[in-house]
Amino acid sequence: MIRMPTTENERLLSSVILVFITYFGLNSLIFAMLGEESASIPYLITLSFLSGMILGVSFFLWTKSSAAENKSSSSLMRNIEVLKKALSDDERTLIDLISGSEGVTQDSIRFKTGFSKSKVSALLSDFEKKDIISRERLGRTYKVFISDWLKK
Repeated sequence: MIRMPTTENERLLSSVILVFITYFGLNSLIFAMLGEESASIPYLITLSFLSGMILGVSFFLWTKSSAAENKSSSSLMRNIEVLKKALSDDERTLIDLISGSEGVTQDSIRFKTGFSKSKVSALLSDFEKKDIISRERLGRTYKVFISDWLKK
């Protein structure tokens, strides 16, 4: 499996390599199709260079969003691990479930954990008072989300 570049240096190096591959690949294709005597070769070589640059810059910008997502995901996991050290076993179970599937409903938490309806409600209310989670009304139940400050 190919891993996406995550650091700034990996992204830059991958983009530069992509520029060279595109440039030399298109040049080889141009010379193979037209030969070395065609009058339009300088224009086509310039076009292949510009194509490589556009592709490299696009790749660099496209991978920036995945690098930011990886960084925020790792900071969330780090913050969750610190938070779990101060929680009881039942609270840890809830946090693991909520952080693993953001936007999970309160009813599904009850079914997945086997806790009673009142226990889940009490634990989530306590988390909400401590600003660990936020809840959003969804019909007769709630969707549960990790608070934004934990994701930073």
